[in-house]
Amino acid sequence: MNAVAFFDPAHGRHAIARSGLTLLFDGSTTEAVPEGAEIEASGAGVTATLAGRFELSLEPLSEALLVGGTRLQPAAVSGTMAGGRIDCMGLIGETDEPPRWAELDVIRSVAVVFDELHALVLEARRPRGAVGHETETVVAVLLEDGEAHPVEDARLSTVYDGEGRQRSAGLELWLEDEDFPRRASGAAAAGTTLELPGLVAHASIFEWQMDEHRAHGLYEITTREIEPTAA
Repeated sequence: MNAVAFFDPAHGRHAIARSGLTLLFDGSTTEAVPEGAEIEASGAGVTATLAGRFELSLEPLSEALLVGGTRLQPAAVSGTMAGGRIDCMGLIGETDEPPRWAELDVIRSVAVVFDELHALVLEARRPRGAVGHETETVVAVLLEDGEAHPVEDARLSTVYDGEGRQRSAGLELWLEDEDFPRRASGAAAAGTTLELPGLVAHASIFEWQMDEHRAHGLYEITTREIEPTAA
């Protein structure tokens, strides 16, 4: 499965496009479009087109960063959306191994491209029936000065609203041979909730900050619906 995303904070426009569904964020407005974008290989990158909505070209900035069964590649995005020009950061995603939801309860995913040389991706998977974040398997990769660094120990803490949606978050990233963690924090700028077959997905655009770097990116939480107990 291919996917793309772009983040244009200068104009308040963002998008997440996957097979069969596209989320468009424009200021305070969020729209779920049931059609997926047409994503095609173009040289080293891809083009993404959604009729009447956007036409984009995404050029890779680095090697792909692997978390779980998904490869995420930071990209420079150019093109048009709703008649306006797009020039910003984004992501190219490709999933080789979809999650096995029979074995999982929750997946939390973070992805942000700060600039051409710096990015962060993270995925936390909670096994079915497990309780608490300490039971999660967390994989994270930090792109620093164009070089990918696997994170030895990543910790993601989140503040939720009354509906279980992510509102703010903090990250601690422990790298090999470092005595102190790298830290990042973020807050929701836009978001929506989707009810999918057997799943509930909270998809949010977050404004992330890490050291002197600041950028918009993703924070998504997908939860398996609890099956009702037979009477």
